[in-house]
Amino acid sequence: MQITIQRPAQIGGQMTRISTHSTSIIIDLGHNLPSNDNKDALDNDSTIAELTQGCSAILYTHYHGDHIGLFHRVPDSIPQYIGPVAKQIVCRKYQQLCCLPEKECSAAFKHAFRTASNMKIFQAKQTLYFGDIAITPYFVSHSAYDSYMFLIEAEGKKILHTGDFRGHGYLSKGLEATLKYFVGQVDVLIIEGTMLARPEEKVRTEMELCQEATKQMNVHKYSFIHCSSTDIERLASFKNANNRIIPKRALITDAFQKDILDLFSRTAGKQSSCFDFGQVFTYNEHNQKLKEWMITNGFTMFVRATPKFHSYLDHLLPILPATETLFIYSMWNGYITNGSTQNTEYIRLQEHFANNKILHLHTSGHATAEVLRKVCNLTNPRLAIIPIHREKSTDFKSIGISPSLQEKIITQDYSMEGIDVILAPTSHTRQ
Repeated sequence: MQITIQRPAQIGGQMTRISTHSTSIIIDLGHNLPSNDNKDALDNDSTIAELTQGCSAILYTHYHGDHIGLFHRVPDSIPQYIGPVAKQIVCRKYQQLCCLPEKECSAAFKHAFRTASNMKIFQAKQTLYFGDIAITPYFVSHSAYDSYMFLIEAEGKKILHTGDFRGHGYLSKGLEATLKYFVGQVDVLIIEGTMLARPEEKVRTEMELCQEATKQMNVHKYSFIHCSSTDIERLASFKNANNRIIPKRALITDAFQKDILDLFSRTAGKQSSCFDFGQVFTYNEHNQKLKEWMITNGFTMFVRATPKFHSYLDHLLPILPATETLFIYSMWNGYITNGSTQNTEYIRLQEHFANNKILHLHTSGHATAEVLRKVCNLTNPRLAIIPIHREKSTDFKSIGISPSLQEKIITQDYSMEGIDVILAPTSHTRQ
C-alpha cells in the first residue's frame, strides 16, 4: 500500500492518495488558502489529470476551498463524492457565482457548477467499496456543515483520515462515541493539527460564544454579523442569541444567505431546533415596511463583503444611532491582521463601522491539543500517526501523547509493514 500526502506541513491545499496494488482513491483536492500570493502549482488541468490518473474515486471531507477547491479540474471520467447537504451548498455557491458580470469568470463558474451538480453523494456510516478499498464516512463537527472523517480499510489495514474537526461545537458530542464504537484501534491515523500553531488562543465553545453574543445584543439594538455564510453552528449561535431578545427581532439576510439558512432548516433543523432558523427576511432597500420594523424593534443582519452589502450599509448606518449599533466579526483574525492572508474586502467592510462598536467574537473550527490527544488515545494507532493541515514549525508531540505514540509520528517518507508513506511538501508525486 502507498499513502501519498500533498503539502502535509501547511494549512490548506490538502490531498491524500491511498493506493493498493489494484486501486487508488483520493481524499480531498484542495486549493491553497487565499493569500496575497495566491498561486497554486497544482491549479491547472494537466497537473490534476496527472495526479488523479488511475484514480477510482475522489472523496471530500467537506466543502471548504482548501479541501475541495480543485474539484473542477478533475477529468469527468473520475467520480467525485461528497456529503448530501455539502453538495447542495457547493451547487448553491457556484450558482451564485455564475451571476457575476465578468464573462471569463462566469464561464469558469458555470463549468464548476456543472461539475458539482454531477457529484455523487455518500451517507454517514454507509460503506463505499472501490476495488479492494472500503471507505466509511463518519460525521464530525467543523466550521463547514456536513463534514466527515473517513475510515479506510484495505489489505488488512485500517486508516483513519480525520479531515478537519473539533470538539467544542454543538455537533461534537458524538465524536468520542464514534471513535470508541465504530472506529476502534487503527493502524494509521492521518490527523489535522491546525491549532498547534496557536497554543495561546482561547477556544470558546459555541455555547459560550452564543452567551456572549446574547449579552452584547441585549445592549445593542442593531447587530451586524460577519461570519461564514455556510458555518451552520456559528450561524445558529447568533440566531439563538437573537431569538433570546425581547421584543422579537428580525433575522435579516440577502437571497443567497436565506437559501443557505432555509437549506439548514430543512435538513439539520429537522433533527434539532438549534438549527431551525425559522422565518428569515431578505433585505430590500425599497421595502419601507420591513425597514421601519427593523428600526423600531431592532434586528440582526448577516453581512458579507460584497458590493451589495456595502450599499446596504451605506443606506442603513446613517439612520441608526451609533451607540446602539454593533458589528461582530466572527472569522479568523488572520484575515484582518496577517499581512500574507489579509483580506482587503473584510477590512473595507469594517470601515463602515468606524463610529460604532466593533467586536471580534470567534472560535475555531479546529481541534484543540486536548481533543487531538483524545483522538490519538482512542484510536491508539498501531503503526503511525501522520499529522497534516498544520504549520511546518509545529511539533505534534506537543499535544501530550504518550512516548510510545510519539515514536509513531511520521513527518518524512517512511516504510512499515507493507505501507509506503510519501510526503510531498510542494511538488506533486505521480503514483
